[in-house]
This record gives sequence, C-alpha cells and structure tokens, in this order.
Amino acid sequence: MFHSLLAGIHGTKPCGNQLPSAGGFDRLAWRNYEEEFAKGQLDVIVQERDGEIAQAELARKERETERAYELEKLKIASAADTVSLNSTRREGSRNRREIKHLMQKFDSQNTEISLYLTLFERQAKAAGIEEEEWVSQLISLLPLDLAQIIIKESEEQMREYTNVKKVLLDRFKMRPETFRIKFTQHQRKQGALWKELVFALQNYFDGWIEGLNVKDFKGLKEL
Repeated sequence: MFHSLLAGIHGTKPCGNQLPSAGGFDRLAWRNYEEEFAKGQLDVIVQERDGEIAQAELARKERETERAYELEKLKIASAADTVSLNSTRREGSRNRREIKHLMQKFDSQNTEISLYLTLFERQAKAAGIEEEEWVSQLISLLPLDLAQIIIKESEEQMREYTNVKKVLLDRFKMRPETFRIKFTQHQRKQGALWKELVFALQNYFDGWIEGLNVKDFKGLKEL
C-alpha cells in the first residue's frame, strides 16, 4: 500500500524494497502513511493483547476445573470416611494398611470389573482390612466417574460392600447370564499362566451362581 502511495505522489513505480526519502513527499501523503503505519501497529498490539487475555482466561478455567475436580474428590473421600466412622470397627483397624499401596487403580480399558473386585477382596483379606472398611478403601482405587456413582447411593447402601459391588457390576452389565457366557466361553490367552485361567474361570463361576442365589448342589444341578 505504501509503495502505491509513493507511486501516486511521484508518478513513478517504486523499485523493489527501496523507498524514497521523506523529503520527496508532500506533507499530506507522509502524514497519511504515518497514520496507516500507526494503525497497523495498534492492530498488532490489540491482537497480542487479545491473545494474552484469551490465554489468561483459558488458564483460569483450567484452574477452576482442577479445583472442582479436587473438591469432588474431597467430598467423595469425606463421605467414604463418614460411612467408615459409622461402621462397627475393631480398635486395631485404626492402624490398617491402605490398599491403594498394594494394588493399582482400576482401569476399565484394561481390566474387567468382576476380576478386579475379586482381586480387591483377596488383597483386603490378606492385608487384614475389616470388611467395614472395604467401601472407603475401594473408592480410593476408582476413577472419579465410578466413585460418583457410589456416592449417589444412600448412606445405608454405602455401608455394605456387597451393595457397592452390585452397583459396580450393574454399571458394567455384569449379570448372571453374562457370567455364564464368560464361564463357558473363556479361554486362556496366549502366554498367560494356567493359574490366571483358573482365577478367571472361578470368578465367572462364582458370579454366575451367586447372581442366581444358588446355595447348594441341588440348585447347581438345576442350572
């Protein structure tokens, strides 16, 4: 634009990037150029400022989201502690081991919920953790979305691990028929240990008969 302005003033076409000195312009043309240049610089400053404001706003929202997440976790932990305190516990359970240090957190992408809960129960028993403490211990191993499902249950329901277990199994549609199909169709994966196959089959079988409330051999024969 500036080159065109020069050409209009002098009746010549500017060559390359070389600009004639200001002495060859009339004052009005030079003033117009200065105004255009100042406007351009102002636009750059405004754009940079808008970018800084947008980044600051994004950072603020991220901090608020993080605080909200931490607050929700604290609420869940507080509710779990309330359930734990309202439960009957032995004196020695105050010095219980934290199961979150004994096993990895649940990952629904890589672990099946029924197998994970069975492993959790075995670890809790091996660590000497009272069953009244299992709910609060389990919540510490669950992602936020699953912990929120549990926390929405009534306090009475949350006291019982069996109720919480049922809620989680229902969430992943692990019903008696699902366990039956898995029990009859499950095969050992290549490279897996035989004891891993036995563990999985035992888990599926237990889930199948427990879901149907089978208590004796007669009920088992009627399956």
